[in-house]
Amino acid sequence: MRVSYLNTFVEVIKQQSISKAAEELYLTQPAVTKQLKIIEIYYGVILTQRQDNKIMPTREGKKLYSCAVNILTENEELLHYFKSELDDSTGHIDLISSNYPAQYILPELINERTELYKSITYSIKTTDSQDVYTNVRNGFYKFGFVGIKKDIPNIETLKIFESDMVLVGVKQKYSFLVKNPENIKDQNFVLRTNGSATLQEVKKHLNLLKMERINTFIECDSNEMVIKLILSGIGIGYFFEKAVKEYIDSNTLIVLDDKKITRHFYYIYNTQRYKSIAENSFHNDVVSKYSDN
Repeated sequence: MRVSYLNTFVEVIKQQSISKAAEELYLTQPAVTKQLKIIEIYYGVILTQRQDNKIMPTREGKKLYSCAVNILTENEELLHYFKSELDDSTGHIDLISSNYPAQYILPELINERTELYKSITYSIKTTDSQDVYTNVRNGFYKFGFVGIKKDIPNIETLKIFESDMVLVGVKQKYSFLVKNPENIKDQNFVLRTNGSATLQEVKKHLNLLKMERINTFIECDSNEMVIKLILSGIGIGYFFEKAVKEYIDSNTLIVLDDKKITRHFYYIYNTQRYKSIAENSFHNDVVSKYSDN
């Protein structure tokens, strides 16, 4: 049964007349009569009776009238809510991301959208790439941002960015390594923890340089902690070139090896999960922005 039929019934009871209700709803009288009959058949009761040339509700009709008014009111509220969402002006988006995208990609992306959709709010969970894949695959998040590409059923990946990593250390302490690269493997290394795509890429790079065995001095959960420890002089490590450019330019840090690690970053999403209108808008914006990468 259509919600519009309930609206017709309510209007008939308000007007106490089929002809007046038909005029108010821009319907024919036979159409109104037919809709009332459909409702009565649906519920299996008589809903109206004629008294002194007026259409009045029966006991069952009074009960339906009360419920129908509530249903129509809630329906209007839902229509208003969904219209707001359709305008992409309200809603909340949960994001999950590995460290680099969370620090260097998402702020710009969200800022661009904020100019258009001022009432959409966001929450961001920062973790390692493996955990992002696990959460998106299991449906806890609809999409995420990672630093490694994996082939997982129902998970699509889109390359969105790339950035070079360089081996750096405090210049005052480690500049001698530029002329003595054979000593690099003997230094204290500051690395990311297991599960991090950065750690995987660094290990691959070190294997190519035949430096499989290095002195892993500290493992960190975040890029922020890695760079703070490197700047403290406690050890050397790989970090994103653009992010440490100011320290290199100011002679605080020095690049110890001219061989770079090129990192790729990806937007991933679960093709089997429902997205709200706000989430779908975000998804479409990301795909549109980065589809040519």
